[in-house]
Amino acid sequence: MGKQDAKRLVKEAYEFGYFVGYKGHSDWAEWVRSTKEDLYARAEELGVYQLVKEAYGRGRIEGAKRREEEIHLSLIEKGRIEGEREEKPLKPAPPEEERTEEETMRVEFARFIETTRILMPPDLLDSLKFVRPPKMLHLGDKE
Repeated sequence: MGKQDAKRLVKEAYEFGYFVGYKGHSDWAEWVRSTKEDLYARAEELGVYQLVKEAYGRGRIEGAKRREEEIHLSLIEKGRIEGEREEKPLKPAPPEEERTEEETMRVEFARFIETTRILMPPDLLDSLKFVRPPKMLHLGDKE
């Protein structure tokens, strides 16, 4: 069960890093810092701190890279003839209740994860096999 929790945590760290990089948020923002601290604290408990830290960093870099690619594609699209593009009607934004910045970002993150297909690099999950204790220690996991 600990291995599944570790996999979920690494995936969550990668997705959160991707979101932060893609949206261009700063690591110094309070809500980002507190979320990272929470992720890292849970990683320490599971003994996968370094993997979670690497997953977050990699997600952040890949999210920022994806954002940059989409910006460039958008600029190329804007340069085309206006008649070629299909105009989409703008939908009015739903009214938002009074929320703190942190609550707003958490909601944005949840929506982002639901609507964006993020493919985690397989080597991040493959690295979890090295987290298991050596078989000679017989610490409970019998495989």
